[in-house]
Amino acid sequence: MDSQDFDRMIARARDPRLIPGIYNYCDGRCPRCAFTGRCLVFLENVGDSAEHRAADATGDDVEVSLERTIAMLTEIARREGVDLSALASEPDPDRARITLEHERDPLVVQARDYSTIAWRVSRALAPLLRVRGDDSTIDAVQTIEWFSSRIAAKLYRAVCGVADAWQADADVQTDYDGSAKAALIAIRESRAAWATLMEAGRAAADGVPARAAQALDELDAAVRERFPRAEAFVRPGFDEPAVAAGAPATLPPWARRPMPSDGGEQ
Repeated sequence: MDSQDFDRMIARARDPRLIPGIYNYCDGRCPRCAFTGRCLVFLENVGDSAEHRAADATGDDVEVSLERTIAMLTEIARREGVDLSALASEPDPDRARITLEHERDPLVVQARDYSTIAWRVSRALAPLLRVRGDDSTIDAVQTIEWFSSRIAAKLYRAVCGVADAWQADADVQTDYDGSAKAALIAIRESRAAWATLMEAGRAAADGVPARAAQALDELDAAVRERFPRAEAFVRPGFDEPAVAAGAPATLPPWARRPMPSDGGEQ
């Protein structure tokens, strides 16, 4: 990333139409989102690509986003006179141990177990359903596959956030609750997709959809028990009717907002 590209990106980030942090708590399905024109990540990474507007974002988009983030940080370090090579150090064994503990967290393991099943089944069913040409089941399988990894990823982030006490101040809404809410939404979408497959004449004979749906029900209950305030998290833009209708988003993503049912101004 050269200086001109960096300056262009910073100027774009200051656009008052953007909704700060909206991309942290979405489902990642950009072509189905009404907020792409107000999302910095979309505008930077996929907004100029007609191909990406025509299909769901892929793993390539994640790689591009990561590369741009690294390039941006490198440019910031250069401008601030920070030698990134001097910051390199030997691996921290304590950090490695903590990371392993997060990965072994029962909630994370439960989510990954579901994700493994969902990914394998969706990949196996996709070509068969395309031959049948049933749009509803094709969309259901695409939904199951899309969320198969995102559920576990969002819950891992939530678990890490609690352990590291990210934004644990009572005056803010926490990132870990927001991540947990995003996971709950993904679980709900996936559950509905499995229900489509379980309709008469569509369910697999071995009952895999029913078992997957049950696993999601159990995961949903576990998430709500671990993160009781998740549903109260107000996602920037998505859960703010006034902002969704076009009003400027003036609050940072961590600022506590009233829930729409509270009757307060959004």
